[in-house]
Amino acid sequence: MKTTSNVIEAGVIGASGYTGAELVRILARHGGAKLRVLTADRNAGRSLQSIFPHFADLDLPMLTSHEDAKFDSLDLVFCCLPHGTTQSVVANLPKGPKIVDLSADFRLRDPALYERWYGHPHQALALQKEAIYGLTELARADIAKARLVANPGCYPTA
Repeated sequence: MKTTSNVIEAGVIGASGYTGAELVRILARHGGAKLRVLTADRNAGRSLQSIFPHFADLDLPMLTSHEDAKFDSLDLVFCCLPHGTTQSVVANLPKGPKIVDLSADFRLRDPALYERWYGHPHQALALQKEAIYGLTELARADIAKARLVANPGCYPTA
């Protein structure tokens, strides 16, 4: 982590979707995190409060497109995009911040299993091999060292 304080500087890609907005709600009230970047391509230039009035009391950055966002100064980036769209976005992020992907795009390491389970080939094979399945009970030490942590959702075994 780049931060020298106890506060992690974070960004949320896809902040105006359901998962992104819930994550913003949690992080904005968390004393250990400061939201610095929020992206929402279709809502770039708007405030998140204009979309979700219940965020009116929060001090949040304006929404921007993920192409225009400055991620390199962040400690952590959460990717809250729909499955299948995250691969190319994560592949183009700078090497600095840790990434937590909340879609299913990086759950499976085996390309053949991924293609069988999701019906299409993976578009970021190098990152797929690098991703650590984010269940701390199984991989706590690996997660601490990883650049990319995959969403610990339903894990297909067949």
